[in-house]
Parts: sequence; structure tokens; C-alpha cells
Amino acid sequence: MATPTTISEAIENAALAGVSEVDVNGTRVKAMTIDDQIKAAQFKAANASASKNHLGLRFRAFQPGGGG
Repeated sequence: MATPTTISEAIENAALAGVSEVDVNGTRVKAMTIDDQIKAAQFKAANASASKNHLGLRFRAFQPGGGG
């Protein structure tokens, strides 16, 4: 399996694998649930957006159409 380059690829690969817990030689590893991974990706995207100059908000001028 190739190493994912984006968060969405990592979430998709985890969902397709379907493995959430592995036990090898007495060492147990438990993966985050898909829901938690999606929430973490949304949190990261929100923080990246808020760190820009527009703070995640964009204002546009409203131009009503069909008025003649």
C-alpha cells in the first residue's frame, strides 16, 4: 500500500482497510475511528483557513440580477 500524500487519502485508506485494532507479539495498537479522523481533518482545515489574512471569511458584493 502506498503512503498517502494528503489527509483525505489517509482517511480513505483507513476506511478501506477496515482494521481498527492490531495485536502483534503482545503489542496492541488501536487506530482512530473514521469519525475522529474526519473531525481532525476538519479542525486542521479550519485552523489553516483562520491563519490566513481573511481569517476564513470572504466578503463579496451582492449584485441582484434580472432587474432590467
